[in-house]
Amino acid sequence: RMAGEEGTGELSISFRPLEVEDADDVMAWKGDPRVAQFCRWDTYTCRDEAVAFIQNFAVHHEWCRAICVAGRPVGCISVTIGKDEARCRGLLKYELAHRCWGKGVATSAVRLAVPAVFREFLRLERIEAMVIPENKGSMRVLEKCGFLREVILRKYEVGEGRLWDVALF
Repeated sequence: RMAGEEGTGELSISFRPLEVEDADDVMAWKGDPRVAQFCRWDTYTCRDEAVAFIQNFAVHHEWCRAICVAGRPVGCISVTIGKDEARCRGLLKYELAHRCWGKGVATSAVRLAVPAVFREFLRLERIEAMVIPENKGSMRVLEKCGFLREVILRKYEVGEGRLWDVALF
């Protein structure tokens, strides 16, 4: 296998930067309320929102990659490096099209991303993730990848008109 790929049974995933031409693929997960229910953004309603996400976030982010299956984006994964006194840690986030849930894609993506980020950002000591406790699948992904649930932070964030508890891994 080439660097940047990991086998998942019959599936093989790879990473690459998101491009504006991927907007329709991005809509497959950003436009799905089943995905958005676990995220801190509203379900996208038009392709222009996907284009704006790619142009305003993904392209300029320090480490954001499309998660691809058979060369097509089915999700994205990012690590945001902390600033100032938090520069020793990164915050992992990932989103995946519903059709790929339960197939090992997210687990493979996290297993591939974490060492890549540590290789690229040498001062990084810790990668953490925050998951709402209702997102059992994502919590299982992180546990399978060796993350430890450290604490539940009560009423930690506001989004979509509600307060969110988050599990810190």
